[in-house]
Amino acid sequence: MSPYSDGQLRNIGQQTSNMGDTVDSAIPSAWLFGDAIKDGEFASWNPYVLGGTPLGGTPNTAVTSPVALPFWFLPAWLAPAIMKLLEIIAAVGGTFLFLRLLRLGRAAALLGGLAYATSAFMVVWTNWPQSRVAAFIPALFWALERIVRYRRVRELALLALAVAALLLGGFPSVTGYALVTGAFYLAVRAFAENPGALRRVAATLALGAGGVVAGVMLVAAQLLPWVSIMSTVLVRGREQTPDQHVPFELLLTSIAPYAFGTTDPANPPNYFHIRIFLEEVSYVGAAVLVLAIAAVALARSGRAVLPRATWAFFVGATLAWGIVVFGGGPPLALLQKLPYLFSDNSVERARSVLGFLVAVLAATGFELLLRRRSEATSRARKLYAVAVWAAVGAGGVVAYVIGRDVAQTAWANRTSLRVMRPAGVQLNIEVLQGLAFVAVAAACAALLWWGPRKPMFRVAIAGLIPLLIAVQALIWVRPYYPRTEKENFYPVTDVHTYLATHLDHERWFGSDNAVFGGIHMQYKLRALHGHSFVDTRFAELLEEMPGQQFRPPPKPATYLRTEPLDGSPPTSPILDLMSVTHYVTPPERVPWGPQRVDRGDGSRFLIQPNQAVSVPVPAGGPLRAIAILPDSPGIKPSNRTRIEIALKDPSGAVVAKAERYDRTIAQGSPFFVALAAEDARGPLTAEITVRDGPALWVAGRAGKPALSVVGTADDGLRVVFDDAAVIYERTKAQPRVRWASRTSVEPDGKRRMERLAAGTLAPDEILLDVPGAEASGAPAEIQWVEDGFDEMEVTVDAQGAGYLVLADAIQPTWQVTVDGKRADLVRADHALAAVAVPQGKHTVRFSYAPSGHDLGKWLTISTGAILLLAVLGEWWWLRRRRRQAIPTSPPVAANVS
Repeated sequence: MSPYSDGQLRNIGQQTSNMGDTVDSAIPSAWLFGDAIKDGEFASWNPYVLGGTPLGGTPNTAVTSPVALPFWFLPAWLAPAIMKLLEIIAAVGGTFLFLRLLRLGRAAALLGGLAYATSAFMVVWTNWPQSRVAAFIPALFWALERIVRYRRVRELALLALAVAALLLGGFPSVTGYALVTGAFYLAVRAFAENPGALRRVAATLALGAGGVVAGVMLVAAQLLPWVSIMSTVLVRGREQTPDQHVPFELLLTSIAPYAFGTTDPANPPNYFHIRIFLEEVSYVGAAVLVLAIAAVALARSGRAVLPRATWAFFVGATLAWGIVVFGGGPPLALLQKLPYLFSDNSVERARSVLGFLVAVLAATGFELLLRRRSEATSRARKLYAVAVWAAVGAGGVVAYVIGRDVAQTAWANRTSLRVMRPAGVQLNIEVLQGLAFVAVAAACAALLWWGPRKPMFRVAIAGLIPLLIAVQALIWVRPYYPRTEKENFYPVTDVHTYLATHLDHERWFGSDNAVFGGIHMQYKLRALHGHSFVDTRFAELLEEMPGQQFRPPPKPATYLRTEPLDGSPPTSPILDLMSVTHYVTPPERVPWGPQRVDRGDGSRFLIQPNQAVSVPVPAGGPLRAIAILPDSPGIKPSNRTRIEIALKDPSGAVVAKAERYDRTIAQGSPFFVALAAEDARGPLTAEITVRDGPALWVAGRAGKPALSVVGTADDGLRVVFDDAAVIYERTKAQPRVRWASRTSVEPDGKRRMERLAAGTLAPDEILLDVPGAEASGAPAEIQWVEDGFDEMEVTVDAQGAGYLVLADAIQPTWQVTVDGKRADLVRADHALAAVAVPQGKHTVRFSYAPSGHDLGKWLTISTGAILLLAVLGEWWWLRRRRRQAIPTSPPVAANVS
């Protein structure tokens, strides 16, 4: 990815695949927000991607999640590690508290926490919002169990805090799956603990419902704007079908996470199953699986150890979620008829809840083995236990048979496999390794159940089980967790520096393999690129450009493709309207313009390493690129050799100089090096040098290398930078804030966008949906005063009435004032925003204010205050009752002698 691939990160390979979302969205968003917090500003809006999108104002980016606080205070290169540590602490700590409340011992409770923290969902979604939500699932169940036990206001407050933490994590489907499961748990436990006492059951359920509502109200300041904004963005490609579930054979990854390939491109075979690794892998660990099965098999002991109906719930919930997640079919189809949760969200995300359920069962199994409660020996119970183990074994065999067929098919098709050991070998090795852990864990479990009762022996055997969990977890997570040297964490390049110097208030855009997504936002480089939900109108206008801007369904429309123009030059009038003043391409992208290719006169010329060869440039300047024609037989890219070209005028002065790595070099194909030489005139000489490589044969002409060139064109483009990436200036782009002295009206959306794409409007004209205030046709002077996160201000000195146009996607979610008085923010050019401004000098101020913004803040503050007062009031009242209940001692009579 240029400019990194030709600079500091050139020899650093990709460590973990399928982490693009964290690289171009999750981490940069948290970094940007954290920097704003350090500067004393709560940034609700991110103006640096896709015309603008919410940042801290909604939960989407999870920057206000409790575990994301490290970004608020620590350097961005350190914050992800501390954030992960907080996720682990929350997962382990919440599970420990919940299991202790279920009367399990400390050892079993800690084991359960370790099992959940190392489960698939908590690991694979590292640095995504998903794991920030999942980390608080145990806290949710702990709070629910406390409500069952105590039915006090403080428990309602604890539940509210847990729900708020889930919601702030920014991934609603994981929160929804957790709340649905928690609701069933609360109901089961309430009826079990209060048989026949319907009032107590109702009170318990009411407290639970109140806690959830209070949790929602605590984050209303973000939720209400989220509801408002999500009603305006383009949402597509999220419809689910019953066949969209984790395939059954992926159960093998519960003990062998890399059975279907790795995530390390340098350690093939790469993951070769249907979807991506993080959506399918279902690791819990061999020892965890053995302990969970033991808890199911030892039914009577399990029911005796856990509170009423708890064992039945966790076994039933695990089975139910397992059928839905791994089986799909009619059960999933039925659930998908319900609105939103299952119909629009991948059921694979329910592995978050499933991992927690299995962890609880594993902790229960460990507790049973430690207590070694004698199990009844009736034939029926023995047969049940045998049936449980046999069913799991049979399921494993079936999963392996299906998985072997998948591996063989993948190997036959060489799908994503990149020369490596056969997929079937990978499957067998990983499964055998997992089975080895299963065997050791099963042996330990058997020794704890049937072995000697000597304390030291039992302690040693029991200690092996968490050790097995930890060792296998390290083998599992170490290749996956991203590890980056501090100096390689989003390094600043000359491309960033150039853009920062020249963009001012405008935008840049880029092509395939150039700076992508949102990895620029933390440097406050405003771009059309981005990875987020997009305003529907803004997306519609983008799609009027050549090519397909967003991936087609079933992919969601949240990412602007890295080759959006399908090779067309970036000259679309849409880009002009969007204020894209610079366009970035990788060095290997041949510059646009008329090509004059010279294949030589049949001779060859040998360019020696580090020896400059001077060649007159055919027809002189101006130009955008020079090429040689490699003619070395069998030449291949080395990614080390550089071709350097220095362009000199008749006086010998260097007018342009650039180099390019031989990444795409091939015999007989012109090798172009882009040059910022559009101002060069007259005769020119090119000095060609080969660096860090062998001598290079090229096509010759008259005893010199034959040169091909790309000339200039009247296309509104200028090559202005020619280093690790090539930057074009787009000379026809409109300013991001501009004056429109004329208006046209087109109510039909399709015709409106056709006119805008055709570029038929004058620079001082806007296209409105409906008639508005009259424009005088007179010009105006505009000056920026503030261009921040949530506030923008400009001054206007207008010679007549007109419109101030802002090329941002803010119309549905912002408000505007003119001289401090509220004004109407109207649609302009289909997707942009404008405000009518009368003649004279005025101050126009735009501010972030989505629907529900003020109400949400009021609800959040008032709910927090009410909860605090209620908890303090309850504490005072209970303390007073306890004091009144303590009997006072009668006075002691004096001893008179």
